[in-house]
Amino acid sequence: MAYYHSLLILLTALTGISATPTSSPPSPATTQSPPPSPLQQQQLNNIIDALIGAGDYGNWANIISAADPSTFPFTVTLFIPGDDAITHLPTTTTTPSITFDPFIFPYHIVPQRLSFSDLQLFKIKSRLPTLLPDKSILITNNSRSNFTVDDAPITHPDLYTTESVSVHGVGAVLDYSAYGGGITLPDPLPTPSQPEVVSPPPPLLLGDFMGRGRSEAACLCTEFPIVVSVVCAAFAFKIHRNPLLH
Repeated sequence: MAYYHSLLILLTALTGISATPTSSPPSPATTQSPPPSPLQQQQLNNIIDALIGAGDYGNWANIISAADPSTFPFTVTLFIPGDDAITHLPTTTTTPSITFDPFIFPYHIVPQRLSFSDLQLFKIKSRLPTLLPDKSILITNNSRSNFTVDDAPITHPDLYTTESVSVHGVGAVLDYSAYGGGITLPDPLPTPSQPEVVSPPPPLLLGDFMGRGRSEAACLCTEFPIVVSVVCAAFAFKIHRNPLLH
């Protein structure tokens, strides 16, 4: 009887263990991309404030405010078209938009800080790389009074500038399909010209040297009596003029 009682207790314990729900393993924590650094976000806010303060770049300021700050490089140059330049773009709403061509926005971004004075150092037909792969901005005029990129004039140079950001207002939307081209490498430096090799004079032969010596000696022999005659004549003239010497 005690045996059956012990067996009943064991079965009850096993049944309780199997009925206990097993805990599922913890799910791995989802990795989230870190938020943009405050410096990047603050710089973006300063750019937007500068565009709004200029009064003619509100549409592009709205586009920048909707962009992800982490996509901007740490040093950057922005070419910003004015509101009038954006109104001709096709749109289905009353507010100008560039959502129909997502490549326009990255084409206006150069991943390097270039102030207006830096831009003037480039020659005409130089190209500036952009965030749009295999597309670059063409410098079509480097005059200070009429500096143009993709034939669009820079109307507001250095609209906003810091140590890592430069913003320039342009008079038209830059057209990558017409001017984008590719990334051109600078022309190779000219090879230095070879120095001109001057051939040494031909060696002087012994016969030439002896002949030249004889000719010079003969010349001296003919000139020496003439010099002596002139000196003697001058000395005799002085004696004749001074009778006290007798």
